[in-house]
Amino acid sequence: MKRNFDHPLIGLACGILAPVLTFYIYYLYNYHFMGLVRFFQYLTMGNIFGPTLSLCVISNLAVFFIFIYTERMKSARGVLLSTFLYAALIAYIKYIR
Repeated sequence: MKRNFDHPLIGLACGILAPVLTFYIYYLYNYHFMGLVRFFQYLTMGNIFGPTLSLCVISNLAVFFIFIYTERMKSARGVLLSTFLYAALIAYIKYIR
C-alpha cells in the first residue's frame, strides 16, 4: 500500500521547518517586546545563538516520531537528514566561527 507523504523531501522540509517554527515561538513567548533583528543581535552578542538553536532542534524528535508511528519511514529519514544538517550548522556556529 502506498502511503501519502512518504518521501524524504517531505521529511526534510518538515525537519527544517520545525526548529524554525520552534525558534519563532520561543521569540514570541519570551522576547516579543524587541524586534526580530534586535533579538538576533542579542543572541549573537551573548554567544547564545548556538545553544538556543540546539534546543530548538529537539522539536525534530516529535516530527521524527510522528513519521515513525504513522509508518512513513522515508519521511523519517528526511527528518534525520535535516537534524544532521542542523548539527553541522550548530558545530559551525559554536566551534568554527
